[in-house]
Amino acid sequence: EYNKLNLKKAAFTLAETLITLTIIGVIAALTIPNLISSYQKHTYVVGLKKAYSQLQNAMKMIPITQGCPPGDYDCAGWPINTSRYIAMPQYSKPITNIENQNFNEDPSKKATYLLYKNFKATQLCYEFDNKKCKQEVNMYLDHVSMFISNDGMIWHGYLGDHIFVDINGYKGPNKWGRDRFMFYFSGEKGIITPYGSKLHADINGEGYYWRNNNSCSAQDTSIQNQYTQYYCTGRVLEEDAMNY
Repeated sequence: EYNKLNLKKAAFTLAETLITLTIIGVIAALTIPNLISSYQKHTYVVGLKKAYSQLQNAMKMIPITQGCPPGDYDCAGWPINTSRYIAMPQYSKPITNIENQNFNEDPSKKATYLLYKNFKATQLCYEFDNKKCKQEVNMYLDHVSMFISNDGMIWHGYLGDHIFVDINGYKGPNKWGRDRFMFYFSGEKGIITPYGSKLHADINGEGYYWRNNNSCSAQDTSIQNQYTQYYCTGRVLEEDAMNY
């Protein structure tokens, strides 16, 4: 005869439930931060690729909008090789003013203005003329010319051959190799190269390739290590990932 007293209902005890929840919590604590970090890195990679594409397009347009043949940056007034000219004043190349803009012989200002114009950006500043400029200048130390593109990226031109970008604007982490990157412009060849890339090294020497100088390999991408982290631009675009 069937004995109802021998029937046991299948169920978890309170202790078993608590143990299960604890295990789930531990797994979540271990995996969720990694998932968030992976997502953030992916976002930075996508932002850098977008910035590189936009910069290439803007640079191609500069001679054309200045009424010059395509690729003729000298005609367009781009301050080419100004770091060499500054180092040797006897070969100084004047930084000419254009379109009612006074650059005060500062190549960074002129480069920034030409980029700003061809990005069709909305905010441009050369000096400490508003709170946001002060904020960003303090972040970048010596780069006092900047503009903000319509998608919120912050751009700097420096000496005519270095161009910096913060792909997410004033948002953090504001670290080189994370959301800040650097490009090199070869005026003679008329091309933009990601700093630390093979193409950059082909122009400037093998030591500029990130694989050859062990740069962009540390976890610390703080301002103190910014020199080695400049090379992350080339590494990220080459590997299509942020593997550090």
